[in-house]
Amino acid sequence: MADESQEHEEETNQEEPLDLVKAEEDDEADELEVDESDEVDELEEVVEETVPEKGAYLVIGQGEGTTVMSNRGADDPGDNTLSAPQDVCKYGDMLFVSDRGNHRVLVWDRFPEESGECASVVLGQEDFGDCLENRGFSTTLDEMTSGLGDEDLDGFTISKAEEDTVSMPTGLCVIDGKLYVADSGNHRVLRWDGLPSEDGEVPGLVMGQDNLEENEANRRGLVGSGSLFYPMGICSGDDQHVFVADKDNHRVLIWKKVPFSDGWNADISLGQSHMDERQPNRGDFENVQADSLSFPTGVFYDAEEERIFVVDQGNNRVLVWNSLPRETGQAPDVVIGQKDFVSRDPNAGKGARRACPEGMYFPTDVVCGHTGLFVSDTGNNRVLYWKEVPTENGQPADLVFGQIGFADNNHNRHAEANASTLNDPSGLWLEEEENPEWVPPDEREEAEEASAEEENVVEEDAGAVEQAEEQREEEEIPEYLFKLFIVDRGNSRVVVWNELPVLPKEKKEEEDYEIQMDDPDTLMGEEEDEDYLVAEGEGEPPEEISSA
Repeated sequence: MADESQEHEEETNQEEPLDLVKAEEDDEADELEVDESDEVDELEEVVEETVPEKGAYLVIGQGEGTTVMSNRGADDPGDNTLSAPQDVCKYGDMLFVSDRGNHRVLVWDRFPEESGECASVVLGQEDFGDCLENRGFSTTLDEMTSGLGDEDLDGFTISKAEEDTVSMPTGLCVIDGKLYVADSGNHRVLRWDGLPSEDGEVPGLVMGQDNLEENEANRRGLVGSGSLFYPMGICSGDDQHVFVADKDNHRVLIWKKVPFSDGWNADISLGQSHMDERQPNRGDFENVQADSLSFPTGVFYDAEEERIFVVDQGNNRVLVWNSLPRETGQAPDVVIGQKDFVSRDPNAGKGARRACPEGMYFPTDVVCGHTGLFVSDTGNNRVLYWKEVPTENGQPADLVFGQIGFADNNHNRHAEANASTLNDPSGLWLEEEENPEWVPPDEREEAEEASAEEENVVEEDAGAVEQAEEQREEEEIPEYLFKLFIVDRGNSRVVVWNELPVLPKEKKEEEDYEIQMDDPDTLMGEEEDEDYLVAEGEGEPPEEISSA
């Protein structure tokens, strides 16, 4: 009996290790399965995160999309750096950028193929390493005001213009093969006799001053048809007319013919009733009207349709003339950014911090083409897009560049800059070309009908055919290919987009900011505070709006 018990214990001892080994093997298999599953999940997550967001494909002034420091963090500028740039334009294969913070204009004689490429020519400075206003030249007011009875100003030093210097350049354009630059700080527009090819090349003509050595606002006198006060936007559109946004004179000047001598007088003024007037909103700052302007910064002429677009920055709106104005003070036809012509508050009355698709805050520039209408909505750190030019007041935008949705307005989306973000966008330039793959709608329909007949499509397949047509519409090839240049001023760069952004995510806009209560007495206190939830400084233009 004892022998049997001993044998039983030995068998049990032999079986237990086998069971333990089997259990351990099962646990390892389970752990392996779990690890493999986790690896699959992690892989799927990585794939989702690496889906690229549509953004700029080219960056000028910075080496990469996340670099945003002025002059790339250096004390002095270089041939591939920018500091608070203002505007951009392209002519043929040449590119021009007004590098406002460095008091210069950069020229690329060949369009950059990669981000961060160096410029070829610098205007306004002797070389790429200089950045002083008017190259450091200065004068004293006692010399300028001698005999005028302003002895209190004697000894006060100001920057002095020379024929080859600039001060805070802004607007750019090429008219009839000649480069024009709005030399804002010198209250003039410069014109070169062609396209500059050498550093510091001297312009051949000046608008707004009697000669290339004068730089006083309004020619040291009263405003007139040939004077300027901090001009910003400039364009032509037809190589014949010249349009200048005369910012601090609160008007847009129109020359019916390209000037051919210094100080040539303009023919038409928009925003004022006479050429000798310069008050914002015609002297009644708060009471904006259809035919008044307050600090206009951008102008664009669509020569094909003869439409004029003016960015009325101080009134937080863009005005549209559906035909070329024929007389001074002519009123526009459509307003964008406001519900009517007598409103001027930021974001269509919602306040400076409450962006929306139908409003604007401190816009700067506008461009239009076959692709659509684009407006740099500077205060909201975005660019708005309309597929068609609005025909009704206050028409909301269709898409937004630089933000996730229409309700967002933080610079760089409150995070690190990348190819899809914007910070204080200003100047715009649109380049378009016909798409060789595009097929006209009538030819497309004929081809689809012929294909359907060849395939003998039966009625049972009607649903599949309809689905295929819907898919083709979604994937429709555009008629025009485009490049949208955006001067991303706050990030000291120029970004170039060649695709429209994705549709913004649906978000609550007004509901997120407003308190919905039936009884206003339940708000803070017994009486409703009308100023509650109103952004600080709402309804007043930002301080930087005036450069006077």
